Order: sequence, then C-alpha cells, then structure tokens
Amino acid sequence: MIKKVLQGMLIGVGAILPGVSGGMIAAAFNIYSKLIEALDKVTKTPIKAVLSIWEYILGILLGVLVGFLVIAYVFYLIPIPSTLLFIGLILGGIPEIYKLAEEKTRKYKPIIMFLITFILMISFTIFAPYLAQTDTSNTNFVLWIVVGVLLAVSLIVPGLSGTMLMLIIGYYGPLILLGKTLIEAVFTINVELFMNNIFSLVFVAIGIILAFILLGKVFNYVLKKAPKLFYQLILGIIVASPINIIFSLNDDLRQSETPVHIFDFSNQWYMWLIGLLCIPIGIYLARLFSKEEKYETKEN
Repeated sequence: MIKKVLQGMLIGVGAILPGVSGGMIAAAFNIYSKLIEALDKVTKTPIKAVLSIWEYILGILLGVLVGFLVIAYVFYLIPIPSTLLFIGLILGGIPEIYKLAEEKTRKYKPIIMFLITFILMISFTIFAPYLAQTDTSNTNFVLWIVVGVLLAVSLIVPGLSGTMLMLIIGYYGPLILLGKTLIEAVFTINVELFMNNIFSLVFVAIGIILAFILLGKVFNYVLKKAPKLFYQLILGIIVASPINIIFSLNDDLRQSETPVHIFDFSNQWYMWLIGLLCIPIGIYLARLFSKEEKYETKEN
C-alpha cells in the first residue's frame, strides 16, 4: 500500500512540475495501463473503479498538494537537481516500456513509430517558445477549464506535459498561485479569500473530470486494440522527454522574476554536478518501484 501511495505521489508531483508528465511517471512505473483501465470503468462501475486504484488516487492528491506547498519552492530553489531526479525516474522506466513495445518479427515498425513521436516531441520543444502567451490579467473561466483539461492531460498522456502547455498560455503561474492561496485560506480560516478563489478551482475541476472521462476511454481502447503500437509511440516520447524537460526548464527560469540560465555552466556547474548524481538515484527508484509492481501483479 505505502509503495502505491508513494508512486501516486510522484505521479501527482509530476503533473505539477513544468516539462514533466504524470502519465510519463506512471508509464515508467509500469502502472499506466491499470490506471487507464480504471478510468475507463468510472462511468460504468464508479465505486469498483475507484476502489481498484484508491491508493494511487490518494497518492496523486497528496502529490498535487505537496507540489503546491513544497515542490514549487524546491523546484525554484534547486531547479536543476530536482529536475534531473525526475529525469532519472523517467529513464529508469525505459527497459520495461521497451519490453512492451518490442516486436519479434516486424523490427522496422517499432523504429518508425519511435521516430515519429521522438521527432514530434523535439519539434514541440523547438516551437513552444514562439507560441508563448503571458496575458492573464482578466479572469477567464473558459481558460480555467482548459487548465483543468491540461492538468488531466499531464496525468493521462505519457510525455505530454500539461504544465508546459500551461506555460505557453500563461496560466502555470496563476495555477500555482491559486493552489497556494486556497491552501493558505483554509489554514488561516480566511472565508473571504477562499470564496474569491474557489470558483476558479471549480472550473479547473470540471476540466479535469471531462478530460478523465473522455481521454480515459480513448486510451483504454487503444491499449486493448493496439498495445504494441501504443508503447512504441510512448517509447519515443519517453526517450525525447529529458531533452524537452531541460529546455522547457531553461525557458521557464529565464522568464522568472530572477532570470536564471541553466546552460551558464560557469555559474551553475555545482548544480549540474548535484543533478547528475540525482539521475542514478531516480533510475534506481524507478527500477525498485517497477520490480515491486511486477511482484504484486504476480501475487494477485
């Protein structure tokens, strides 16, 4: 149970960090198909579906909460080490995804599928800065629904960072601020502050629910009909994701109140050194979680 909650927490945190995808973390832990199958059954047997993954749900909620309260500060305090730790978690899942994607006969097909998503992900990284918008001066409930959809996308679609897309539309900062403000309002019992912000959260929740119901069904269908194809595409996304994450991190920090250029190695070398030591730790944790998951699957 504890390991499942911890896995869920890392998925939830992954949904909050720019450039990282909660779905990618789930795929790395080899629990992605289980979560998607449960999402697909929510409309038919909601109680049974929720009970089948309740430990992960609890972990995801805790992870998002931790993301708002702690990770946002840690991420901006030591962005390079924390990001490289998550990259290690992602890289640690590659062997399991490769086994699921491998085909014994048509060996050219996995390579083609891999290259398609790899090139698409790299292209997105190249062109994303040119699409960036920063105007969030007016409250727009439609955009808050979009933010909810993007949060769900980060949890459902491996490799596609909803927070990266939020940075593009200029709503990542406001989302983090919204989360911090509501948590502060609850702990300080500030009813006025809570009521002024709760409606934005309601619309975010609407977006999350809509995306979960629709995308959960789509991805479960694809997993059942063409699992090899699905994991071949996912493999390309996962291999490209470290590049995407590093460059999106650099773009994000350069636009912050105190701009930081992570490729300024003369000033950031010690952060890179710590970060490079974090990568094998992340890989080890991912492999450990994957082994535990396989053991539990055999036991059940």
